[in-house]
Formats: sequence, C-alpha cells, structure tokens
Amino acid sequence: MTHTAVESPLLEMSKMSGRVMFRRADQMSPIELKTLALCRGRILDVGAGSGCHSLCLQEQNREVMALDISPGCIEVMEKRKVSRRIHNSLFSLENQRYDTLLMLMNGLGICGTLDGLNLFFQYIRPLLRAGGQVLADSTDLASLYGNGEIIFQDGGYYGETQFAMGYKDIKGDPFEWLYIDYATLDYYVAFHGWQCDLIMQEEDGKYFVRIH
Repeated sequence: MTHTAVESPLLEMSKMSGRVMFRRADQMSPIELKTLALCRGRILDVGAGSGCHSLCLQEQNREVMALDISPGCIEVMEKRKVSRRIHNSLFSLENQRYDTLLMLMNGLGICGTLDGLNLFFQYIRPLLRAGGQVLADSTDLASLYGNGEIIFQDGGYYGETQFAMGYKDIKGDPFEWLYIDYATLDYYVAFHGWQCDLIMQEEDGKYFVRIH
C-alpha cells in the first residue's frame, strides 16, 4: 500500500497510509462512529476526501452530500459510488441549507487560523437550517508538550500550522491548518452566539464537539 508524506514546520508527521482513506465503518474510531450516529436531516460532509464517511451514511439511507475542493477526491468518490458529490469550497457555497455540517478528521482545520475560525462562524449561519448543527473534531496540541510549555509560532496561537502533502516525487503547495483546544473553541463559539457541547475526548488531546 502506498503512503503519502505530510510535512509541517510545527509537528513531526508520520506517513499516511492509503488504507486510512478507504476505511470501513468497522475500522473507524469511536469519535467517528459517535459523530456519524448524531448526524441528522440533510447532511453536508465537508472535506469528504475519499468519501468514507459519506458512504457510511449513504448505506444508512441518509441524505448526505459529499463536498471537496479537490477534483481528484471528487473522481475517487465517483468511482466509489458516492451518490451526491459537490466540487467546491465550503466558503463558496451559496443558496444551500443543511441540518448537519459534518467535519471529521480535524475538520475545523480548514479554517487555517483563528481569524479564519471567526470567518467560518460568520459564513456557516446562512448554511444551516433552524436547529442546525456542526459536528466536528479537533486536537489540542498542548498534549504534545509533556513539560507543559506550549510553543507559539511567531507570536501566534500554538495550534496554527502549515501542511504540505507529497507523494513520491510530487509535492503540493503548503496550506494553513488549525488545531484548536476546546476552551479556545468554546470562547469563539460563544462570541458568535452559538453553543458548544463537548461530546467526547481522548487522552491524546483529540476531541469531538457539537456546535448549535
């Protein structure tokens, strides 16, 4: 099985096996399974990738749309029989309404920075129907610093980093990615008039929330 290299100036990253992107429901983490169980109504799977979460919901006869900005991911999902695919950015959607925004695999990372998180909360309000929810996971990177000393990059928030993906001799452009601790996320959620419920937390700092 091939592996994808992931580089970051902040984190020591291991290579990502292709098997991870094509896992079945019985290979998913407890956080993923709990999140999928809480999905309701019309669902948008944000950053769907290979479509593994969309396929799980599709097999349960749920109304799910798989969104990804990558044409390669859209092609893969088509081959995997993901029924409803949207080739677009979340921040470019218009005239769409959903009951659930599903954002797994550190899904809030697409915000890139804390400023981006502010924009995210402003943007998603018209995307959600009355009573709508965001189901998302992230990781508190403070768990990486055993001595309790948190590193701030250039005076910024310690969860703001960059990634670059590579495969064999091909290397992609770097992009911003955000890991956010729960207390900071809760602050921003409340600032924008939402409520943040901590549903599940793991020892490695990974956690899952429902924002509504």
